[in-house]
Amino acid sequence: MQERTNSDTHEKIVSFFSVMLFVFRYPLAGAAIPSLRQHIKRKEIYYVDCKVNLCFWTAYSFITMPNSKDKRWKDCSRIAEAKRIFSRVNGVEFRDNYQGFDFVGEIDNFINKEQVNVHMYTFEDNPPHYELTQNYIVNGSDKHFNILFINDGINAHIMYISDVEALTGFRYCNICHKQAFRIGDKNLQQSMRNHMKKCQKNDGKIVKKVILEKFAKPFVPHILSNKTYKYLLANNLTHLFKPTRYYITYDIETLEKKINEKYGDSSQVTATLIPYAIASTVKLASGIHSFYYDIRTENFLDKWLEQLFEEAKQVKKDNKYIDETIPQYYEVPVIGFNSAKFDASVLFKNLKSKDWTISKYLGSSTIAKQIIVKHQCSSIHLRFVDFKIYSMQNKLKDAVRDFGNGTYKKGGFPQEFININNYMNELNKSEPFPIEVFDNKL
Repeated sequence: MQERTNSDTHEKIVSFFSVMLFVFRYPLAGAAIPSLRQHIKRKEIYYVDCKVNLCFWTAYSFITMPNSKDKRWKDCSRIAEAKRIFSRVNGVEFRDNYQGFDFVGEIDNFINKEQVNVHMYTFEDNPPHYELTQNYIVNGSDKHFNILFINDGINAHIMYISDVEALTGFRYCNICHKQAFRIGDKNLQQSMRNHMKKCQKNDGKIVKKVILEKFAKPFVPHILSNKTYKYLLANNLTHLFKPTRYYITYDIETLEKKINEKYGDSSQVTATLIPYAIASTVKLASGIHSFYYDIRTENFLDKWLEQLFEEAKQVKKDNKYIDETIPQYYEVPVIGFNSAKFDASVLFKNLKSKDWTISKYLGSSTIAKQIIVKHQCSSIHLRFVDFKIYSMQNKLKDAVRDFGNGTYKKGGFPQEFININNYMNELNKSEPFPIEVFDNKL
């Protein structure tokens, strides 16, 4: 393999191993659809009631025949004007069997004939807002036609937008018509001036440049992503580096509640899991202790979290470096075993309240690799992680043996005996469980 020189590293090499392209085609824009009702109420949107597929052309009639204080054109006049525009642009008379405006085949001819820039906006439901989707630009034209494109998946309809700023809450650059600035921004004018200076230099085109470092940096994410180790390495103090020695563990027990509910023709939920107990162990410099909550305590998961934040204060102190100048992570590890799929999903709804909230989530909708929960008052950060994500060990006893340097001791618990019907009575008993309840019925 040929060695690379220092000058070679001034070139950025990019490789694409696989590419997936999605192609969408706008449906033909024509007659009105039921979902228009919420948009017609907006005073910035102009709607023309027309029984044929003329919506694009009637919307354009607001450019050729604008309303004024003295004159507001009726729908019948706009429909007649739309047919005249159609004939002028396409060179044929309008017929009632016209299927609607085809953006793929007709937009280029339209903007060139009319010398007008078309700006298409759409509506998004979550959260409800209007946004710019597409620009069709003619060089040298300062004539603009703003349209709202509403698509229900099968049919589409177009309406004229009279005031883009009032509708979207954004002001768009007059040169590139792509960069948006929020109307409520106190630095709106300055931001627009700075952007438009760049736009004028680039003729409205977005030019992105890759600025490489003068000297190549080594690819060492294990160093650069750890601010503590990076600082110690830079100052020749790596002998001071120490791992996170103090932490909190947790485990949840659940009950199975049978529901046998059908969802549709082919789906059925037989049971749901209800948490009924949670236990934690805290490892501190002063020693190890545990605490426990169960369903007999009202809102027991919230009570557990409250104590968890209190315990985390001492864990944070014990993990700190004596030298305050060393940059440090102050997140307190809360470790579960095989918790990414199960325990985290049970706890998730309790991780957001008026006193604490989720500040970072790493993972998918089914596997929570890491959750950072921040307390609103004390600024304590809890980092919920699953031990199994960072280890190849599939069994808890193997993890204890290899990483804990201890002996695995776990008492038996009659999982099948405690159920949704008897948990309250059984948890209140002080005598041991009978021996037969430990037998596995399977």
